[in-house]
Amino acid sequence: MRGIKVLCGLLAFAAVGCDFFVPQTNSGGGSSVTGNYIYVGNGNNRFIAGFGVSTSGSLSVLNNSPYNNGVAVICSAVTPGNRFLYAGTTSGIFIYAINTDGSISVQNGGNIAAQDVVPTAMQIDSTGAYLLAAGISTSFTTQAIGIYQINGTTGLLTALTGSPLPLYTGKASTPIVLTPTEMLITPNNSYVYVSLASLGVQVLTLGAGGVLSAGSVATILPPFPTSSSSADYGLGSDPSSKFLFVGEYNTGLRVLSIGTNGSLNETSGSPYPVGTGPTGVMLDSTGTYVYVANKGSNSISGFTLTPASGRLTPISGSPFSSGGQLPIALINDSSGKYLAVINSGSNGSTGNSDLQLFKFDVTTAGKLDPVGTANTGTEPTNPQTLAATH
Repeated sequence: MRGIKVLCGLLAFAAVGCDFFVPQTNSGGGSSVTGNYIYVGNGNNRFIAGFGVSTSGSLSVLNNSPYNNGVAVICSAVTPGNRFLYAGTTSGIFIYAINTDGSISVQNGGNIAAQDVVPTAMQIDSTGAYLLAAGISTSFTTQAIGIYQINGTTGLLTALTGSPLPLYTGKASTPIVLTPTEMLITPNNSYVYVSLASLGVQVLTLGAGGVLSAGSVATILPPFPTSSSSADYGLGSDPSSKFLFVGEYNTGLRVLSIGTNGSLNETSGSPYPVGTGPTGVMLDSTGTYVYVANKGSNSISGFTLTPASGRLTPISGSPFSSGGQLPIALINDSSGKYLAVINSGSNGSTGNSDLQLFKFDVTTAGKLDPVGTANTGTEPTNPQTLAATH
């Protein structure tokens, strides 16, 4: 599962020393939570819904769920030790402790004291010591990344010196301020990519010695986006960090090889056709299959990945119905046996579910079979973000 990679370079940029990370005590890594849990942040009713996933794939509502966050949740992340859940909102980042039964409890009122970014995408480093949040600076002058240290005992966050780090705003004399749509740290902990809709993808390098360097204008490709009507959203990478997968509106799924300093070059055969509005991109836990949530087509496109070349082959039966309207995000459960999708436009009263769980077919490689559904609260819920225990 994505979103818990090393960010030592960010800390070096922020003038905070580190030894490329020496694991720390109380970093959010030691937890007695052993269950398989999924959390959905809703945009309309301001609740977080929690579900347990059984070994057979059935979904059960967690104790006291849904949880009233008070503010609509935009993005979320779980620490690698499953101790804390973070919910990003326009009012700050709310912090929840994950209890042994998977239920969550707000920590010290939740939001941080010195918020410098309104987050739209969040990830946590592999030690659980730092949280990285991409969004719009609170001055609303640029897109940026906020860097926060996690208190391993309480989960509370402290903004570090140098936060926020500004992101690319275009070549025009007047900066273009766009909401970051996704952020990815490659599994080898070397590069950070941030999708910026029509501006393309921002490349950041985590180099030897932990120095973070933002990509220049030249690394905001061509070859994508190819026109003003294209916009980059979902991001994914294979376990070997050889390729970046980009869901691009009005284009399809781009496959780009990752080169020196995180440079990107489109592979032969790319882009690949998918449904309308590719929003979420995810690889399964083995890195064998690539899935794309097509927001405009209410479907999930699936491909088999050839690891050496990055070539994709459509899975038999693809695209698969998302089980609801406007799918926007995908995630693996902690067992790696199931794939979950949230449907932002679904309404339980119409027979469509906010949350759909799939299992991987035992006879057709990579095929998705529906196994469980759930509604995340009183409609309209408008799910916006999906997180799971590791």
